[in-house]
Amino acid sequence: MSYMVLGVLNPAMSAIFSISLLALWWHQRRLTYIALFASSYAVRAICFLVVFVALSEQTMPLRMVSNALILLTMVLLSIGVSQRFKKRPHYVLLSAIMFLTLSGLGFYIFVHDSLLERGAILGAGLAAICLTILADIPKRQQRTPVEALLFWLVAATALAFACRPLFAMPGIVGEDFETAYWLAISISDTLICSTLAVGIFAIIAVDVTGRIRSEAEGDFLSGLLNRRGFERYAKAFLHAQPDQDTSALIVSDLDLFKSINDRCGHETGDRIIQGFAKLLRHSCPQGAILARLGGEEFAVLLPSCDLSMAHQIAEDIRVTFKAAAPNIVQGALLPTASFGIAVATGTEELGSLLDQADRALYRAKTEGRDCVRDLEQHFDAKWSIAG
Repeated sequence: MSYMVLGVLNPAMSAIFSISLLALWWHQRRLTYIALFASSYAVRAICFLVVFVALSEQTMPLRMVSNALILLTMVLLSIGVSQRFKKRPHYVLLSAIMFLTLSGLGFYIFVHDSLLERGAILGAGLAAICLTILADIPKRQQRTPVEALLFWLVAATALAFACRPLFAMPGIVGEDFETAYWLAISISDTLICSTLAVGIFAIIAVDVTGRIRSEAEGDFLSGLLNRRGFERYAKAFLHAQPDQDTSALIVSDLDLFKSINDRCGHETGDRIIQGFAKLLRHSCPQGAILARLGGEEFAVLLPSCDLSMAHQIAEDIRVTFKAAAPNIVQGALLPTASFGIAVATGTEELGSLLDQADRALYRAKTEGRDCVRDLEQHFDAKWSIAG
């Protein structure tokens, strides 16, 4: 019965998971770690076909091959997890584990045949590879729920590998310990195969969903957030801002952009948008939320920033953009930018903050463009009525 399970169930499950992962990778080729996971399951399928033949024919060299393949499946899984978490794979350590494990297995297959020692050495090698996977998963305080799920699934897998040699002990399972051991192998590997797949597919689902959300909330031309993405992140930030903290919103608009776009062409307009977006990324402090709200309008939400600091940042951007304009556009019309600033204290609504910044931007436009304004500067009756 154990031979049939090994020969049919495990290879079939592994092949199904491998094909499914390859299909996912085909549509998400930037996620290269998916291809490594697919390769791991493909090797696992081959491994259990080799095991079935080795057990049926009682061929020791094939058992050595199957042991090397099962180690390779976990090595590929470890490298895939390293890539997923942007860590350097443990190539040297993994090579050492494989070499030591295969050396021990070779001795107890070809020199001194002992199922118990083979089981202990293979279980230790597989568990050691699991530990390299656990080392790449973020620390407990930094884990997402899905990463925590993967951590505990891999930890359970390591424990299962370490405990499997118990089924090769005659004192525990009786005289027919070899049959018991291979039955335990077949059942545990079925569980391991499906258990790890749950964690793998959960991680992939999170990554794919994140990419879809990023594409839906990003602006392709500028590389910044679009209005939808800006509103989601900005609302979350403002909602969580303590009452005593202040943040600043800068709204900017490229002056005479339509005229420049019509006269110089859309390629020039695109270069202006990209150049201004690049300047925002380089000029704004870490943690700022940057967005292209649409057309030639941009927004920057600056955490822990007062009015004076926001003015200084906006003025630096204005001056730098004006100085860089001749390198972007050749002609009489050179791009400049106008800026409106509003300050939020505590949990202010984004809509109200945007309205204040827009009115300040309107002031900048009506007072000659290429300048920075807020509603507190020379506050007059016109703005009292508008507010």
